[in-house]
This record gives sequence, C-alpha cells and structure tokens, in this order.
Amino acid sequence: MKTIFFNFINGFKKNYKTVIVAFIIACSLWIVISVLTFDTITNNISGIDILAQPTEYMSQNNLQITTEIKDKVTVRIEGKRYDISDLKASDFTAEVDLSSVRSAGTYTLPLKVKSKSNRELSITQTQPEQLSVTLDEMISKEFPVQGTADINLPGEYYLDNITASPANITVKGPASVVNKITKVEAKSTFHGNISESKQTGSEILVYGANGVINDDLTLSTDNITVNISIFKQKELPLEFLIVNVPNNFDINSLKYTITPEKITVAAPDESINNISTLNIGSINLEDITLNTATETITNATSYIPISLPDGYKNLSGINNARIEWNFEGYAKQDFDISSENIIISNKPDNFDVSLITESLKVTVIGPSESLAAIAASDITVNVNLLGAQIHEGSLDVPASVQIKGARQNCWVSGRYKVTIKASPVTESGD
Repeated sequence: MKTIFFNFINGFKKNYKTVIVAFIIACSLWIVISVLTFDTITNNISGIDILAQPTEYMSQNNLQITTEIKDKVTVRIEGKRYDISDLKASDFTAEVDLSSVRSAGTYTLPLKVKSKSNRELSITQTQPEQLSVTLDEMISKEFPVQGTADINLPGEYYLDNITASPANITVKGPASVVNKITKVEAKSTFHGNISESKQTGSEILVYGANGVINDDLTLSTDNITVNISIFKQKELPLEFLIVNVPNNFDINSLKYTITPEKITVAAPDESINNISTLNIGSINLEDITLNTATETITNATSYIPISLPDGYKNLSGINNARIEWNFEGYAKQDFDISSENIIISNKPDNFDVSLITESLKVTVIGPSESLAAIAASDITVNVNLLGAQIHEGSLDVPASVQIKGARQNCWVSGRYKVTIKASPVTESGD
C-alpha cells in the first residue's frame, strides 16, 4: 500500500502541471453546463389547436358554434431551460372562454392557454388573445321531399308522377340556415330511357334561395327512394249502352253523335293494349225525352260523366261526354191508357188486389209518321207484383209500359206508377 501511495505522490510531482490544467478545465466545463442547464430562458411555441367546449347553458339551450375554427395559437413561455426546452404545441391547450354566452350571435371571446405538463413555467404572451366565433340555435324542421329524375320516355308512354319515399324529411342545423331552406330534392340516380315504373336510389339536395346549401346539416335519413310512375297511354274511341230497351225496339233507328269521339287514356300497365274502345256507361231509353208535346224536334242532348277505374288517367281532361240525338222528324205524344189495358200479374194469395188507377197518361216519342199509326190500344201496361211489399190499403207500385208490334222505332218516355188496393183474404169456415 505504501508503495502505491509513494508512486502516486512521485507521479503527481512529476506531472503536477498537467493535473492542475485538467482540474481547471473540468471546473470550467462544470460552470458552463450549470449555467446552460439551470438558467431562465424564454421560448415560443406555435401551432396550438383551439378548443371550443360547449357550456352546460349552451347544451340546455341548443346553442352551437357554427364558426369553423382554423386558427392556431402561438405562446411565449418563460422558465428554466431544463423545464421548457423540450416542450411542444401538443403540451398546451388553448380554449375559447364561452362562459359569458347566453344567446345566438357573433362574439369576440378570450382564449385561455394552459400547459398540460407540471413544468415550472409562465406564459408571458398569447397570440391571438381573442377569437371571433358565431353561435346559432340548433333547430329541427320537417320538409316535403320533391322527387326528380332525368329520364327519356318513348312516345306511347306517359310520366304520371315522381314521388319520394319517405315523403318528408327532418333537417337539423343552425336556425339561420334551416330557416332559409326552400326545398329538399331527392334526385334519382337513374338516367336514360325508361318504359316501366321504377324505384331508384337518390341524391339528397337541400336548396335555399341561392341554390344548393352546402352547410353542415343533419338529415333524419340518408336513404330516400324515388318512385317513377310510368303509364302506357292510348287514344280510345268512346261508346255507351242504351238500356231498358224493349225486345221489339229497333236500336239502330236512333241516330246520334258523341263528343268527344275519343280521349287519351293512361293505364298503369300494358292491359290497355287489349282495349279498342272505352265504354263510358249507359243511357236509359226511358230518360230520353223531348221538350214539346206535339211539335217536330230536330235534336236533344244527353250527358254521360267519363269515369275511369282507379289508377287510370284521363289525359284529355274532358270529364263529360255529350250525346247529340238526331231527332229530325221526331215528336212526342201523350196517350191515355184505360184500366182495361193495365194488367196486374203475380198477385199474392193472401191479398185481394184491385186497381184504383182508372187511366194512365203515357208519353211516347218517335218519328211523326210512326206516332200517327199508334193507338192507345197498342200500348200495354204491366204491373208485376212479384217481390213487391204488399200491405193492406192503397199503395203505388211501378208499372212497365210497352208498345205492341215488331221492330218499333217509338219508345215510352218516363217512368210510371199505378195505385192499387190490397185487402187481406178472409178464410171462410165449413
């Protein structure tokens, strides 16, 4: 041990100058490092994101910031080098102070910057110190949806309508935006030729007075179906029936014109291809009458409403057909039919039935020459009690009137009744 110690002392004596210089250098380095590490410095931190956390009051009153916050905050901080030299933007938060907001509007509000770390530092400067933000009330409003489609139709087809399903949509967003909405469109994604009804997807577009609104709005659904209703259209001649025509009446003796002669009909399917005429209804022969008793009449007019089955469309828009009867040389004449020519049939067994009516005035229409050849005895009146509700006393019952002879071109105008008397049948004892 003594040998080692003496060797060290001898070595130091020989190299003391080198040791002293090394010691001085070491002390100098320690002083420099201490100064650089423990001194107070300032630093600028840029690119700090700005947060805007809604307050409880804002949440309760549907207030929301509508400003898109793109600004970044720069701060100047002061502290010991070893505390702040490695800090970054992510170590800080910058928050808009919304505590004073009580209604919609534009405000200039202070920014509060805080350090996320526990380092000893102070923020000496913030840029910017304030931020302008706009708040709006968030509302919901329902709008009808207008379906649209860009399609081409062949000439024999008709576009009935384009609808959207669902028919209404709820839009949520800032009141200043929602209240400016003028319409909501569901635009079909189908384009081109079409010859049958189709359901397609759609693009939903929200419009204001100046066009499409691109603001951030929330829709109650993103899935709206566009229904395109395509009809097959065809021009059909009109026809009608004449009913209550006696078996002996010559229906071809009646001359008439119908206006319109035809209409254009749209059908929801191809079944219309199998129809060549459109029957619009009937006219009762008994209801065709003239306005004078003896003078010759040239024409009369009847009307039939044009009605179509559910789902069909009258594209011509004419709702009534007018029938002009050609009654040139026609007249009408009244005949008094005596009770002898009034026949009661199908009398019930439990009633005695007798005729109270002694004479019935009957109006006949036809060509003047044919009327001149008819006598009252050529007209029969039949009272059929089958199915009639008979009760004791007098009652009016319908009567059918007919002109005798084959291929008649005259007819009885109007409806008739006669009065009968019914008495219960009394059973006689043995």
